[in-house]
Amino acid sequence: MDISVIIPVYNTEKYLLSCIDSILVQANVSFEIILVDDGSSDSSPSICDTYANKYDNIKVFHIKNSGPATARNEGFKVAKGEYITFTDSDDRMEPLMLYKMISAGKKHHADIICCNYKEVDEEGHISDRVYSNQTYILNHEEALVHFYSKDKIFSQCWTKLFKRQLLLDHHIENDPTLRFDEDIIYNIKAFRYAQTTVIIDEPLYEYTLRGNSLAHGEYYIKHTNQYIDDSLKRVQITQESVIDESDIVKEWSNVHILLYHNQLLGRVAGLPEYHSDKRIKGILKYMRQNRSTLNKYYKRCGLSRTGMLLISYLPSRLYMMYRKSKTSA
Repeated sequence: MDISVIIPVYNTEKYLLSCIDSILVQANVSFEIILVDDGSSDSSPSICDTYANKYDNIKVFHIKNSGPATARNEGFKVAKGEYITFTDSDDRMEPLMLYKMISAGKKHHADIICCNYKEVDEEGHISDRVYSNQTYILNHEEALVHFYSKDKIFSQCWTKLFKRQLLLDHHIENDPTLRFDEDIIYNIKAFRYAQTTVIIDEPLYEYTLRGNSLAHGEYYIKHTNQYIDDSLKRVQITQESVIDESDIVKEWSNVHILLYHNQLLGRVAGLPEYHSDKRIKGILKYMRQNRSTLNKYYKRCGLSRTGMLLISYLPSRLYMMYRKSKTSA
C-alpha cells in the first residue's frame, strides 16, 4: 500500500463528508483512510462509521477526547502505508495530490514529500499564494535550509508525506502535551533524519480558514503560559537537532528561532503581566545575544530596521512597553 491517510476528527460534521470524498477520488494510488474520532459530540462519529462500513480501505476508531496529537498517534499505530500523511477533517485534497506526490517520492526515494496549498474561507474565497509549479529534489542540508527559512516547505504536517519507516526508525510521534507548535515540532524531528526531500510546489491541498482572527487571538491569550512553554520547547528541540549540522543550517535554524521569538513577543506585548516574566526576559536576552544574525535577517524575522535596533538596545521593560504601544496603535 502506498499511503495511509490519518484524519483526526472532532466535531467537523459540516466538512467531514467533503474531506473524505476528496480523498476517495484520488487516482492511480493505493491508500487507506484511518479516521480517529476524538470524542466528537456532533454527528461526526456516525459519519465515520457510515464510511467505514461502505469502504474496505477506511478504518474508524473512536477514542475519548484527548486532542489531535493523541488521535494522530493512535492512527499511526495501525497504519500500513509506505508513506504517512495527516489530514485535517475540515480540509480537502486536490484530486491528483497523492498521485503527484507519491510518484515523485518513489522516483527519488524520498523520505519526505512536500506540496504547496491554498487557503479557502467559509464563503469560498481563495487567498492568493505564491507557487512555482516546479519540482525540487533536495538533499539533507538543502531541505533543512528550505525548512528553517520557510522556503517552499511549510510548518504544517498536512502538506507532507512521511516515509513510515523513517518515523518508526527514529520514534517520531506527535507530542500530546503540546497545545501549540505540534506540527512544527513534529517536522523538526522528521527533517533531522530525512536524507532526500522532494517538493511539488503546487497548491495540492485545500486548507479551510474557519472562525475569525479575534477568536484565534483570544485562544492564545487564554493559554499564554502554555504558549510560551511550548515555544521554548520548540527552541530547545531545534537547537538539539542541529548540533551536528553545517554552519548554514545552524544559521537558518537561528533565524527560525528569532522569527518565532519575535512573533511570541508580539502576542504577549498586550499582556503587561508577562512583561517581567523571566521567560520573556530570557527571550529578549537571546535575541540580543544574536544581534549580528538579527541585524542581517531582521526583515525575515518580521522586524523593521528601527524595531531591530530597539530590541537590541532597549532595556527589556521599555522594549515591551514599546511593543505594547505598537500593538495598541
